[in-house]
Amino acid sequence: MSSSTNILLCTNPASSGNIPAVVSPLSIPSSSFPLDYKNESERLASFDNWPIPQVVSPEDLARAGFYSLKNGDNTKCAFCKGVVRAWEPNDIPDVEHKRHFPACPFVITTINPRLHSSDNGQLAQGTTFRNVNIINNSIDGNLDQLGVQKHNGPKRADYGTVEARLRTFSSWSPHLIQTPDLLAQAGFYYEGMNDQVRCFHCDGGLRHWDPDDDPWTEHARWFPRCSFVNLVKGQDFVTACSLENLNSSNGQNSKIQAKKRRQVSNEELQAHMISEPALTALGIGIDVQRVRRAMKEKLELTGQGYSHADALVEASLNMQLEEEDGFENPPLASNQIRNNLVAALIDFSKGTDNGNTDQTLQPNIPQQSSTPPDCPRGQFDACAPSGVKFEKSVSLEEENRILKEARQCKICMDAEVGIVFLPCGHLATCVNCAPNLEDCPVCRSVIKAAVRTFLS
Repeated sequence: MSSSTNILLCTNPASSGNIPAVVSPLSIPSSSFPLDYKNESERLASFDNWPIPQVVSPEDLARAGFYSLKNGDNTKCAFCKGVVRAWEPNDIPDVEHKRHFPACPFVITTINPRLHSSDNGQLAQGTTFRNVNIINNSIDGNLDQLGVQKHNGPKRADYGTVEARLRTFSSWSPHLIQTPDLLAQAGFYYEGMNDQVRCFHCDGGLRHWDPDDDPWTEHARWFPRCSFVNLVKGQDFVTACSLENLNSSNGQNSKIQAKKRRQVSNEELQAHMISEPALTALGIGIDVQRVRRAMKEKLELTGQGYSHADALVEASLNMQLEEEDGFENPPLASNQIRNNLVAALIDFSKGTDNGNTDQTLQPNIPQQSSTPPDCPRGQFDACAPSGVKFEKSVSLEEENRILKEARQCKICMDAEVGIVFLPCGHLATCVNCAPNLEDCPVCRSVIKAAVRTFLS
């Protein structure tokens, strides 16, 4: 994605605070600015008619690398070309510059050392602060390292759900690689013009999508302080995307990053193991290791888990049949056995024959296969494998149901819980629902911070 054109200005700066944008260098001919704005004195001279000196001073802005665009309170960095506007009282230009454009060379070489010196109580000479309450950034940094994210409400609560965002893509071009589902999952809604999308939470806008652009990667790269991205993807992902932006490796790192994220992690596999298809397979007695292997193979091949229980059960039984090398059943082909087992087991899991569970498998499996050849007919129950003892399966299914309900998000009642709210400490919602809340749904206390958690 072109770094000069892919970020849009905020649609409602009064409500969302200052936000970044990147304006194409071609839109401002260099001949219009004979002065060298990389010189602080010349940047300061551009603020001769600055409209809001009582909000933020020209001296602080010039020192932070900004010069005035002579259009309201729009300011532009002379080094990274990032634009910031809608300045508010108590805004610190150095901090805002670093927050919105952490990969800017001026931020890295000048502002970061200056802020670090300020944290240690050694303010550089010439720094002016007017009625500003300085927060100890070192404390915030430690919290970030611990995975604690400050909680801020969304700018567009009406687009807080994936479904609401998807509805805005009715006129989205089908020729673009980025599908509405991918963009909506990454927090974006469509603005109805060209390929412009905007984050419901941080109000950051993106456009001019390239075929290799990944919505999550671009979101984290250009808006690394977005609480939604940090909660869903984690600080490591955001940091990696910011470093990728700094290295500017012609999009190759973006492709590598996408491939790495297709690897199946233990957390991802565990999340799919408590999905409805997996719980159904476990509930009817399929070995947990076979279910786990089948689910992992599906995730590795397609990137998605099973949406239907019968497909997962069939894959698990295929593995079981492959393992049982010594099993022979000439009258009935293995495929027919598998199909009969799948149909019978799924019917059992749905409770279609609650009155006579011991006979569930009988109608679809021939008489000669009901008793193993080496086992006396009268002792079949003692010889039967534990997975076919449905009394235990019913108990296991009930336990799995209770476990699933305990792990369900209390808002959408679908996804797994994954966010702990602070200071109350309740684990109540999934990563997609948490950014939309201002109060804990359990105790109604105000949410001040959130921590991403993984259940194992």
